[in-house]
Amino acid sequence: MKGAVFTHFQEMIEDQFGMECWETLLEKCDLPSGGIYTSANNYDDQEILSLVVALSEYSSVPVPDLVEAFGRYLYKGLAHSLPPAMMNFPDLWSLLGAVDSVIHVEVHKLYPDALTPKILVTEKHENGVTLYYQSPRKMCLLAIGLVHQAAESFGTPVIIKHTCCMNEGADHCSLLVERI
Repeated sequence: MKGAVFTHFQEMIEDQFGMECWETLLEKCDLPSGGIYTSANNYDDQEILSLVVALSEYSSVPVPDLVEAFGRYLYKGLAHSLPPAMMNFPDLWSLLGAVDSVIHVEVHKLYPDALTPKILVTEKHENGVTLYYQSPRKMCLLAIGLVHQAAESFGTPVIIKHTCCMNEGADHCSLLVERI
């Protein structure tokens, strides 16, 4: 996983739980990287999973809630750190339709070794879209948090229904994103 994800996760922890929490998690997890991350480097996916589980134990917030909350936080960070052209969409639906074909293409130009999830609009509905999510990381809850925050940034309230999930044995996740 790219270091940018880790640095945003560290920022979220420090912002919401304090520096002491981050230090406690690093001690508890004994990570191969030592918890020192740079945006362009790659780190073992297991490190972020260990940190999330440790944060859940520290905060008593369930892991799924933390992962989704991090998706929301990550969207804000990525929206500010990516080149403006990558985030120049007129509405939520345009953004969601461009994740794989535009945003991830640009990410790969910046970071050729990035392992981005496959996120596609497979159906358009009167009130929204169905998203296809597939990744060996199975971090669909992170994607849900990203979509919720994107929707908020566009002033488009949505509800997301997780109609099938990789974490329950499916080969992909289907996310029904509907305007409310």
